[in-house]
Amino acid sequence: MQMRNIHRILSILVTVFTVYLGVTGTLIEMIDFRTLATHAPAIDPDRMAMREDFAGPPSFRVLGVADHNAPLLPHGADLPSMVQTVTHAARHQFVSAPFKFVELRMDGARPVGHVRIEQGEFRFDAQSGAFLGKAPEPRNEDMPPKSWRNNFKHLHRMTTFGNWALWINIMVSVALAVLIVTGVVIYWRVYAVRRRIKRSNPFWTAGGTLRHLHRSISIAAGLFITVVSLSGAWLAVESLMFSLYLEHTPGVFAVDPSAPLDDHALPSMARATLAAYQRVAPGQGLRVIRLRHFGGWRQGVVITPGDEARQLVFDTATGRALRLTEAGYPETGFPFGWQAHQWAKSVHRGDFFGVTGRFTSFLSGLAMIYLSVSGVAMYWTMWQKRRASGRPAFFWKG
Repeated sequence: MQMRNIHRILSILVTVFTVYLGVTGTLIEMIDFRTLATHAPAIDPDRMAMREDFAGPPSFRVLGVADHNAPLLPHGADLPSMVQTVTHAARHQFVSAPFKFVELRMDGARPVGHVRIEQGEFRFDAQSGAFLGKAPEPRNEDMPPKSWRNNFKHLHRMTTFGNWALWINIMVSVALAVLIVTGVVIYWRVYAVRRRIKRSNPFWTAGGTLRHLHRSISIAAGLFITVVSLSGAWLAVESLMFSLYLEHTPGVFAVDPSAPLDDHALPSMARATLAAYQRVAPGQGLRVIRLRHFGGWRQGVVITPGDEARQLVFDTATGRALRLTEAGYPETGFPFGWQAHQWAKSVHRGDFFGVTGRFTSFLSGLAMIYLSVSGVAMYWTMWQKRRASGRPAFFWKG
């Protein structure tokens, strides 16, 4: 009886929020399905919102929106030799200025080297070494793009009302977990009794259609709703911690954590990067190669071809692929680092498990809506019967 009381009362208290989260989450998934099904271009706002923060924090990220449509570096070109040409030209131009990064990318039909020093980013012809002046200021992509997806995302997270509202997500997620546990216990007790009397169908129809569907959907979707709710709760916790971190360390991501590069090591870093890239993507070209010293690691960063370009980062000493979180990287405000936060987002959305996971997440949202509405409808029916029999209390035991 105690389980039933907890289940009934808690469902009434959180129904508004569970319906709200189910509806907004389902709308986000529908926007994502539309974006994927229509093959929206890289500059589509919803497409940009889908991959937001997946390339790392601003101080780490190399991949920009324009890189998704950028031309490939010349096939078969001696890129390490181009790096050496650019390095020599930049050293002649700037004499003793430390280099923060050196990269190759295309400018129209010609390969160009970009060199970052304290005074800014400058360009050189990658074949002749000719100085081409200061590079155009890159587009600021640190703020979330304005899109329908982000509008519903802010509503879903309740940050439309301020970061304090993330606490609501946490409490509702905990309540959902309790509802699932109590619901499963209630179901199992009844099912055990039915099995003893030789009625072993786990999806029995007694109690009317509404109750039958409530039972069946809750059992079928319980695990998936648990994953969605707990991952959502964890994301809310991390978002609260992140907002507090930014409040206490304003401008932290505007600081460039790169260490000066060794000019003589750059060609060998380029060769190591290209060798590592060919191991993971044999025969493929690349759009950008950047060499840098980040968080204690000498890194080669590659932007891949394709409609949805990827950013791959390699340790040039070992050729190992590096993640968004490694030992020595600057603090990001997330308790387990930037990479773990992106994984949690991917689990919550479902795409961590591929298209099937996305569809399951979508169905979990629909199930959450139905279970919330049907639960209230059943509660209302029971209360009306109790009220008619002279027991008007809205909350009751038994």
